[in-house]
Amino acid sequence: MLPVISDPESLTPVTGETAGDGSQFDALADRRRRAVLRYLDARDEESVSLSDLADHLVLEDDADDGGALASCGDALFGTRRRVAITLRHSHVPKLADVGAVAFDIDSNTVALTERGERLLARADDIDAEPDAESEADRNATGAARGRAAGTSTS
Repeated sequence: MLPVISDPESLTPVTGETAGDGSQFDALADRRRRAVLRYLDARDEESVSLSDLADHLVLEDDADDGGALASCGDALFGTRRRVAITLRHSHVPKLADVGAVAFDIDSNTVALTERGERLLARADDIDAEPDAESEADRNATGAARGRAAGTSTS
């Protein structure tokens, strides 16, 4: 049923969340931003420099890929630089906008806030959920292969 625009109740969110929660979920939508929160939570220090954060994320991604970048120093340096730029201009400001991190622009340091710790619990829930789209894609691909195999033997 389509909502009636003139009915104020039809304009309330279906899930019962407030409008402000959308930006929090947007901040958690990116895998790299969730990794930032996890890294800051695991550190003993109050704040972490963006360069240390970028190094950690690149090495974490490299380990997930099987260490392909470790043999190419220039490629690794370029990747670290790109990650540092995206952290500085995209990921960290989004997390700061929702209050998850405190970002000191002058010293390029980031610190986790109490709100960030609460968001981290939600991020863990997001990562724990199976990827429904990937599962559907695998099922559709398997069904298509089955149909193709069935038609090729006929």
